Amino acid sequence: MKIGYLGPLGSYSHEAACQYASISSDPAECIAMPSFSAIIEGVELGYLDSGVIPVENSTHGAVASAMDMLVKLNKGTACGELVLNIEHCLLNISGCIDDIKYVFSHEQAFEQCREFFFNNYPHIEFIRCSSTSQACEMAQQKGSSYGAVAGQPASQIYGLNVVEQNIQDNVFNQTRFLIIGGKQSKPTGIDKTSIVFAFHDDYPGSLFGVLKAFASNGINLTRIESRPAKHIMGKYIFYIDFSGHVEDKASTAALKEIGGQVNWLKVLGSYPVVSKIR
Repeated sequence: MKIGYLGPLGSYSHEAACQYASISSDPAECIAMPSFSAIIEGVELGYLDSGVIPVENSTHGAVASAMDMLVKLNKGTACGELVLNIEHCLLNISGCIDDIKYVFSHEQAFEQCREFFFNNYPHIEFIRCSSTSQACEMAQQKGSSYGAVAGQPASQIYGLNVVEQNIQDNVFNQTRFLIIGGKQSKPTGIDKTSIVFAFHDDYPGSLFGVLKAFASNGINLTRIESRPAKHIMGKYIFYIDFSGHVEDKASTAALKEIGGQVNWLKVLGSYPVVSKIR
């Protein structure tokens, strides 16, 4: 089984893919991909069996770039989830904080450590890159004036020293990943479903009507997010996660009711609820 993740080697997505591979019933190979869209494309074209995509963090909220890609799911489906504890480290070649003037990392990692840098090293300049593992590559290439925010396993892969450990602002820092695959998961009795939808036009009570459909069918919502529709200012698409499987009677009734209220509705998938892997 081939599992795609946002590379290069040593990212948190790589760790999530390895954790998912470890609980798989089949032998698995983790494949580094350059982007979230490449992961989804790989699953839908069949050269990946599944992909691991981060969707939300307990400190900084939604992973916006990943959520925007989920709208493009066509043949693929969300078929699983996992949650990782995220423990950031400040890394560089020399291991000396006095050398560091610039730090590379992913936008999410910076936001999860913003107070740490503001309170302790406000002079350090952030440089964004596509993943925490790419940050390590860049810090290793640039020399001792550059650091990276990443996980401790990445320091061993890229030959960096740990300058500071556990620099995340929230001690309960966790990231939730969706598993994207080609087949819908069967109901287990403890499931979650992810959907995305948009309205024809805004009107008073439009979102209330959707929420009422869930409430009247006894369905609990576990997450609701909005993202810009991008084609016109002030228009949004909505993401909702709710308890239950798309094949459940209550879910079927609620989705049918919602379908008559919105412009379009896409079920991203249903999957077993997983509390935490690590």
